[in-house]
Amino acid sequence: MKYSQMKRFLMEHKDSMKPPYISTLDGILTAGGELIGYQELEMDSPYLDVHEDTSYTKDYVTLHSHEFYELLFCRSGNLQYLIGNTRYQIRKNDIILVPPGTSHRPLFLEQLREPYQRTVLWINNDFFETCKQNFFADTGSSQYAPQKQLPYVIRPEGTLLNQIDQLLAALLYEGSTMRLGSELYRMGLFLQLFCLFYRMNDHPQSDIPKPENTGLLDQILNYIELHLSEDLSLASISAQFMVSQSTVSQLFKKQLDTGFYKIVTQRRLIESKNLINSGFPLKEVAEQCGFCDYSVFYKAFVKEYGISPRSFRTREKETHDFY
Repeated sequence: MKYSQMKRFLMEHKDSMKPPYISTLDGILTAGGELIGYQELEMDSPYLDVHEDTSYTKDYVTLHSHEFYELLFCRSGNLQYLIGNTRYQIRKNDIILVPPGTSHRPLFLEQLREPYQRTVLWINNDFFETCKQNFFADTGSSQYAPQKQLPYVIRPEGTLLNQIDQLLAALLYEGSTMRLGSELYRMGLFLQLFCLFYRMNDHPQSDIPKPENTGLLDQILNYIELHLSEDLSLASISAQFMVSQSTVSQLFKKQLDTGFYKIVTQRRLIESKNLINSGFPLKEVAEQCGFCDYSVFYKAFVKEYGISPRSFRTREKETHDFY
């Protein structure tokens, strides 16, 4: 389902979710049991989407990934952000850039003192990589482009912040009016943003926030990241870190507002999408991601994403071939 279709559907049913649809934490469940997952929303444009989101309460968002780049310009809110196995404290005007296939989710460790407002850009992966190649070809260093990765979190200040704010405002305006040539105009605006990000990465004009101090939670998350194909149970984790199972369980509930096994399954499924996109056979994907057999993997994948692994592979191939 396209993002615009989901927003339209939610607006039409904002007062009450009547059958055949039921709103859940992970998406919309149809009467036939099909899950229309929020994290599996597709872009409207083959190049660039832009919209604004606001959370007024301490929302629950599952660990997830996208098949495109997601850029968040945080206009307000008090929260941390988990990207991969690293946590960042987010401030007003911070920019979060999440590459395709990277697990992430906001962490609301306390009640919101103010609404969490952000401008959101979704950028097609192939379009982003084309921009990168052209940028570094123009500077005479295209051979180094793949190694030039932007940091996950950027903290622009002063004139740079004003430039970024103005470009995002123009992107939002063009996205809302959809005048003649709006698609091309938005692409041009994004190219300016792209150049600013890479220029300040090579010649820092802003603060790059450091990850939060490593604690037990971060150590466990890192261990999970490195051992997805192995046994990841409360018993094995508690033995590895020499703490009780209840300590691990309570840590995940308190810091991530979800269960240990839920995080493990979500992280395995995110990795499974990356392997599927890389062309691995589906049964091999299940094994490498730590599922005991393909049927368990299949059921978990459909429950989480509302689509079968095979259908997901076909859809992503068609999207890539289209571009």
